Amino acid sequence: MKKILLIGGTGGLGTQLLGYLSDEYQCISVGSIDCDVTNEIKVKTFLESIDYDILIYLSVKNIDGQLHKQSYYDVEKQLNVNITGFLNVLRHSTSKLRKKNYGRIIYISSILSKKPLRGTGIYAASKAFCENIIKTYSLENSKYGITSNSIRLGYFAGGLIEHVPKEILDNIINTIPLKRLGNVNEMAGVVKTIIDNEYINGTSISITGGYENK
Repeated sequence: MKKILLIGGTGGLGTQLLGYLSDEYQCISVGSIDCDVTNEIKVKTFLESIDYDILIYLSVKNIDGQLHKQSYYDVEKQLNVNITGFLNVLRHSTSKLRKKNYGRIIYISSILSKKPLRGTGIYAASKAFCENIIKTYSLENSKYGITSNSIRLGYFAGGLIEHVPKEILDNIINTIPLKRLGNVNEMAGVVKTIIDNEYINGTSISITGGYENK
């Protein structure tokens, strides 16, 4: 049975996703208490201590607000988790997966990387940055049996959407052609397809209900 490591998998969408994957894979769910992704030494030590074949990165920090109103510390907190944390995990996973000559890297991105909203600048830019890192990573590691892809999520039931006021959420749903939020089982289906299909590599797969076409 393949082993999945979910970084940021102890809350929100991560917890729900775990329920859809644990029947087919051995899953290890990791939160910030287990491993501080912003601390390179702790990340290196933690990743060396466990075995896994598939890495899913969901960890994220978002502080809503227009850029000119965000403090230095607000900016730093978001960049540390969203970019530095992801790079720490990615870099220190590579040697182990190369030795296996097998690996799947799945980065959970957001439609905001392509279609940002006011007040989401740092979050949206972080997602776009990591999507591009994934593409480069695939060029560097495909020959070792490691594929890397992003899943660009639209608006899903759970996670950050739970903090959106009802009036705004209703407006968002109205802009989605399917007129509903996504379900985590739909996200899990894409994850499983990426794991099973080696030829899906170095790309971003959008699951948005058609939202990006509006």
